[in-house]
Amino acid sequence: MKKLALLGLIIFLIFALILVACGRENGEDNGEAPPPNGEEEESGEENGDENGDENGDEDENDEEAMSSYDFYPFLQNLRLHYDGEGSEFVAEKIHFDYVYDNRAQIRRETAGTTVLEVIHYDEGKVYSLLQKEESYQRESFYNMDLMDAEDAEILIMDPIEIGTQWEVREGVLREITNVGMVMETPAGEFEVIEVTTYEEDSTFTVYYGKDYGKVKTLFEADETEIYAELIEIEEDYQVVEEVTFFYPEFHEDRLVYFAEEISLGTNVEVEDIFEEYFRRSPREDSEDYVGLMSENTSINFLRLNREDFVGHIDFSEEFISEMNAGTTLESMILSSVVRTVGDYFMVAEVHITIDGEPYASGHFEFQEGEYLENIPEDDEQEIEKVWME
Repeated sequence: MKKLALLGLIIFLIFALILVACGRENGEDNGEAPPPNGEEEESGEENGDENGDENGDEDENDEEAMSSYDFYPFLQNLRLHYDGEGSEFVAEKIHFDYVYDNRAQIRRETAGTTVLEVIHYDEGKVYSLLQKEESYQRESFYNMDLMDAEDAEILIMDPIEIGTQWEVREGVLREITNVGMVMETPAGEFEVIEVTTYEEDSTFTVYYGKDYGKVKTLFEADETEIYAELIEIEEDYQVVEEVTFFYPEFHEDRLVYFAEEISLGTNVEVEDIFEEYFRRSPREDSEDYVGLMSENTSINFLRLNREDFVGHIDFSEEFISEMNAGTTLESMILSSVVRTVGDYFMVAEVHITIDGEPYASGHFEFQEGEYLENIPEDDEQEIEKVWME
């Protein structure tokens, strides 16, 4: 670790005179760094101001200090591939499911599990607000109120300068330990900052590359060393998932289904996809088939409850008020929803709510926390989808 820090310091000193801190392309800076602790004359020298005393203040005002967001940008339709040594789980693939304003949701795929993580940028700090393991399908957590989440922690904090330090949790400190470094990986060359987390018996160092985010990680404890680095940047990436949609075939008193491949680029809401399929009949050339909900009905969210391992879908109130179905057809519609959501999350039970409240219609009423079983029926029939242009 000492050798790495010394090497980083040497590289920093060599390149300090030619590297100019640059801001974001749109000129915004939600977390402007305060002036350095040293003299103004020294600040001018550090930023490559050859005239020092005469032009230092003017140049300092003209140049925008780099912010933590520059080193954890939200990247749309890109997939970052990592690999390294020291652990069988070191390989990782990351892409952004959702990017909205100052919040994003990323998916981290490893050999052991897939994790959804919500990242938030506010007042010069990059936060990790939430992590959900066993996340093999797209879900929407980014739009939840998470600022007070128990697992929230600061990943990077302004000012971007050596010595910026904060407490992650009791007994765990995180610090910017180097800036202005240039690091080369199989994916390219990056201007990076070094952020080190100190625990009692270990250190974890992350190198964040400007405009790309995490470039390399290094974990050290006693004689153990585990590292991973960015090896490939995959452009125009989209997640492709296969979803099986179920519908009532009322006159035959059975459910029918078809499988569909859906492409999910950044900011494609999975709820929007389900809405499109639920509103349409599986075979629009026949009156024997119906859709699962009206045009005015919306899906508020589609998630996996990891405490009970239950799928959860929440509809707007129009799902009931505009259903226009008798007891039998309503039962078949509910069964179709349960089979579709249950198959999507690969779970045995599904929770259906209306605007966050237990489902209650004139025919069916479920109690708080009451789940419906996802049980395949013997006479389910696969059909070919027919949608009219």
